[in-house]
Amino acid sequence: MSTSAGAAAPSATLPRVTGLWLTLFALAWFGYWMLVMLPGQFLIVKLASVLDPNDKVGIGSLLIILMAMVLVVAVPVVGWLCDRTRTRFGRRRLWALGGLITATVPFAFVGYQQSWQGAAVLLTLVGLGEAAVLVSLSAVIADRVPEDQRGRASAAMGLPQVFSLAIGMVIVTELVPEVGPSWLVIAVIAALCPVPFLITYRERPPSGDEPRPSPWRWHPTALRGYRDLGWAGLSRVLVNVGNLVGTTYLLFFLSDELRMPDPDGALMILILVYLAGCAVATWAGGLLTDRWRRRRALVAVCAGLQVVAALLLALLPTWEATLVAGVLLGVGYGAFLSVDQALLTDVLPDPETRARDLGIVNSAQHLPIAPLVGWAVLSVAGYTELYLVAAAIMAVGGIVVFRVKGVR
Repeated sequence: MSTSAGAAAPSATLPRVTGLWLTLFALAWFGYWMLVMLPGQFLIVKLASVLDPNDKVGIGSLLIILMAMVLVVAVPVVGWLCDRTRTRFGRRRLWALGGLITATVPFAFVGYQQSWQGAAVLLTLVGLGEAAVLVSLSAVIADRVPEDQRGRASAAMGLPQVFSLAIGMVIVTELVPEVGPSWLVIAVIAALCPVPFLITYRERPPSGDEPRPSPWRWHPTALRGYRDLGWAGLSRVLVNVGNLVGTTYLLFFLSDELRMPDPDGALMILILVYLAGCAVATWAGGLLTDRWRRRRALVAVCAGLQVVAALLLALLPTWEATLVAGVLLGVGYGAFLSVDQALLTDVLPDPETRARDLGIVNSAQHLPIAPLVGWAVLSVAGYTELYLVAAAIMAVGGIVVFRVKGVR
C-alpha cells in the first residue's frame, strides 16, 4: 500500500488512494469516534448516577459541557501547532499518535473515579487528546486524497461515527455493563484501532529550507480566500445545530407529546432506524459527490431531507410519522457527513494551515448551541415550535451553502 505524498501537494497531482488505505483510515476514525460518542451518549450519565444519584443530572451535564468546551478551545490551537510542526516522523502522524495516547490513557481510568472532580480532570486530558486526533486526521484528507476521492474519504471519516455508537452501546450495555471496566474496554479498543493506519501512513519529510507557516495569515489578501470556508463552515454549524435540536429531545417528545407507553423502547427503535439510514447514506453520499462533483447541491438536498423530517415531527405528531422522520433524519444527516466534509476540504484556502482552518470549523461545530435553543424554545412553547425552529435553522444552513463559489 502506497501512502507517501507531499503534505501540501496540489490535489490534482496526488496519487489515488487504495481501498485498503480507506479501510485503515476508517478504522482509525472508528477508534476516535468511540472516545467521542459514547461518553456524551451514555458513559458519563451512567458514571454520574454512580458518583451521586441525587445530583446525577447536574454532574452529568457539567462533565459533558466540560468535554465540549475543552474541544472548542483546544481544536484551533492544536491545529495551529500541528501545521507548524516539522519532524521526520511527520506532523499529522505525530499529533495523531500523541493525541491517541493523551486521550486513551486517562479515558481508561475515568470509570474508576470516586469523585466528579477526579473524573473532570481526566476528561479534560481526554478532550485535549481528542482535539489532537481530530485536527490531524481531518487534515490528512486534504493532504493526501485527490479531489475525485474526497467524498469516499469523507465517508470513511463519517461512517465509523454511526457504527461506533451502535457497537459501543452494545459493548457498554450488554457485554461490559460495569462502569469501571466499560471505560477501560472502550479505551483499549480506541487505542488499537488507529494503529494500523498510523504505522503505514507516510508524509513527505520536510526539506531543510522549508519555512514554517506564519502564525498569522489573516492579512486582507489572505482573508479573501477564507470567504468560501466561512460560508461552508456556517452551513455546517447550522445543519448540525438543527439536527441536534431535532434528535436531542426525541425521548421527551415521545413521552410528553406522543404519550408512548414505553418511550425508552420507542426511542431505541428510532435510534436503530436513524442509524441504519445514516450508515447507508454516508457511503452513498460519498460515492455520489465524487461521481457528480456537485457538493453544494447535495449539501442542500441533505439539509432539505432533515427539514422535511423536522416538519413531520412538528405538524404530524404521530408514531408512524415519527418513524418516517427518523429515516429522513438518518439519510439526510448520513449523506451530509460525507458530502459536507468533502466540500470543506475542497475550499481550504491555504495548504500550510489546513489543520488550523479545519480546527476552527470543527470547534464551532462543538459549541453547545442546540441545548440553548432547546431550552429557550421549550421554556415558552412546545414541541411543535421546537421542531419548526429546527427546520428553519437547517433550511438556512442548506441555503447559505450556495454562497460558496469555489466549488459546484
